[in-house]
Amino acid sequence: MMFGENVTKVKRGTVDRISELPDFILHTILLMLDTKEAGRASVLSKRWYVAWSSIPDLVFHSHYFNVDEGIDDNDESEDGTLERYTFERYVEFINNTLRRYLLHDYRIRKMLLEITVDDEKLEYLVDRWIKIAVFSQIEELDIEVHGEIEYVPPGLLFCAKSLKVLKCRYIVLPYYEIMELVSLTHLTLEQVSVNEDMLERIISCCPLVELDITDEYLGKVSLPWSRKVDGGVEGCGSGIVQSKFQTHPLQKFVYSSLGVELSWPWNMNVAALRNLRKLEFSCANITDDAVSEMTYGLIALESLTLHSCSRLKYVKISSISLKELHISDYPDFLNVESPDSDSLELMTVTVDSPKLVNFSYNCNLETSLSLIRVADQCNAKFYPMVTDSLTTEWFVELKMFLMETKVFKSLKIDLCNSHEIEVEHDQLMNAGTGLPCKLRLLTLCGISDRTLTESSLVAFLDALFWCCHPDVLRIRTNVQNSASKLILSILKEKVQCWKDPLKSIEVECIESTKLFSYSPQLEIRLKLSW
Repeated sequence: MMFGENVTKVKRGTVDRISELPDFILHTILLMLDTKEAGRASVLSKRWYVAWSSIPDLVFHSHYFNVDEGIDDNDESEDGTLERYTFERYVEFINNTLRRYLLHDYRIRKMLLEITVDDEKLEYLVDRWIKIAVFSQIEELDIEVHGEIEYVPPGLLFCAKSLKVLKCRYIVLPYYEIMELVSLTHLTLEQVSVNEDMLERIISCCPLVELDITDEYLGKVSLPWSRKVDGGVEGCGSGIVQSKFQTHPLQKFVYSSLGVELSWPWNMNVAALRNLRKLEFSCANITDDAVSEMTYGLIALESLTLHSCSRLKYVKISSISLKELHISDYPDFLNVESPDSDSLELMTVTVDSPKLVNFSYNCNLETSLSLIRVADQCNAKFYPMVTDSLTTEWFVELKMFLMETKVFKSLKIDLCNSHEIEVEHDQLMNAGTGLPCKLRLLTLCGISDRTLTESSLVAFLDALFWCCHPDVLRIRTNVQNSASKLILSILKEKVQCWKDPLKSIEVECIESTKLFSYSPQLEIRLKLSW
């Protein structure tokens, strides 16, 4: 109600200047409010009501739709009467809203539509809503359709020349002959049954499209790069159907999984992907040979992400075009049947990319990393995996790793899973590994004042500064957590910093984020002088 009170105070003055603002500014203000607050603002005046009733960004999600205040939400009905009543009001609300937009010729720029379709009448309504959005020159459309009926969107959707972003969930996309998505830049298919020729047609007819496919259950997802064989189409054992065209303008492909590992075909026609610039794999069952073949053969590839791909063991990346590389090797939680999880861990990573300017690496310290060629000013960030107990040996390995690679200027350590610090100062002093490595930024997060005591934090910081000397120390904690204050006092009074003592500490900035969330965050940046 704070927003409404502020506007009311303005109206008690001589001039209501807020209401005189143009529509697009009022729309921006309302879009920054949640649904209920925006609705309250609409009753302030006729001007605000008109602005609220013509907002160009529409969100229809059952999660945000509640029953009338006169009905107790805790009331239960054995026959589901209350639930059906609420859903009917939700459908009526969507229908009336879109009818108003059509009647007054209001613009719909974005629309999220989440609905459950269990009968043909409602299926007809959903078709009509999508058509209204297309007639309104929509730019971004997010469709999520649940229910027993497999929903097939109207063909008019693929004639939307203004559509730039299309996200589809739990629907069926058959083949459409007419395709005029000339402005489409991003296509997301999640749990979508796709006709093979349809996906081929989308990619061929949309030169700007970035493709993002996520399919937890390995449904009828088409992949655009198999080698052409007799008969034109080749299927792989995973249940994924591959398409057959030879050259196409695809620029981005994201291959990820929500709950099971996705298999990846061995045979790929990388020559057909001459325009591919960005490639992401997450929880994909891809092999070392496939990574090597793609990075060497994709002549336009600029960005590659490999995240939790358990079959990768000896990765070799050689590319003259690659500028951005992200590698993370999390434990294989998906393959619970594996008798020997250690056999699936990443062993070596070799990178030969002279144009590489951004590199993030999240792996065990035991993984061998060899950087043959990268750009001179490569922004390399290292996120080492942290175990339950941080020992002297772990810090020695960290320092040796930083000294051997010589490329990392940013280090991030997350202590959320670490509960014990076991460091022997005498062992560190006698390790004889040389001076601490110079870093631009050191980030500490996940520090809990409940699990890590003052003495353990002193030992941790002593060992950490034995490994490296950062120019900036960034501490991220929960607002209610006193760890940041404790670290600051430790830095001033109790940290040894070994041969090069800490000369001064200067608070560079303090920022708070997610203040109204369940877990508000605090970030403190300290400038350190050695």
